Amino acid sequence: MREYNGERNWWSIAVGALFIVMAVAIFSRPLSTLVSLSYLFGFLALLHAFIVGYEAWSDRKMAKASSGWWIVTVILDVVIAVLFIGHIMAGISVIGVLFAIWFIWDSIFEIYMARVVRPLSGGVAFWTTFLGCLSVFLGFVMLFSPMLAASVMVWMIAFYLLAFGILIIARSL
Repeated sequence: MREYNGERNWWSIAVGALFIVMAVAIFSRPLSTLVSLSYLFGFLALLHAFIVGYEAWSDRKMAKASSGWWIVTVILDVVIAVLFIGHIMAGISVIGVLFAIWFIWDSIFEIYMARVVRPLSGGVAFWTTFLGCLSVFLGFVMLFSPMLAASVMVWMIAFYLLAFGILIIARSL
């Protein structure tokens, strides 16, 4: 490990500042962020469809055994791409639903993991279980309100960028 020599890392400071600027932009224009995420997921689904289609075409001998799966995957990816790119509000709702499902899944995992910490600390196990149950409840609230879930996701991204930007700058000074 190198010794601290008192020099500032200007590249890290610039990256931290960029993260903070991105966080402020997301805070000020959350709907634009959701639209951008919808386009991004749509283009990624379209790219995946092209890649899978190319693999199926270039490896026809191998793909014949499971060509139905290849075709279904390409069609599904194209439908998802059209949904995310062509119908922005539907794309945003899908993003919200996926975020809510992920939130619920992770919360159930935390409740399950509370049993691991129970022998070490009953208090930690209690709070892990309590907060996990609260998070499951909030996850279901978001599941039935996809726009709320999408909004929460945007705010979480913005807070992450802000905190990480401040951390990078502090570490660079």
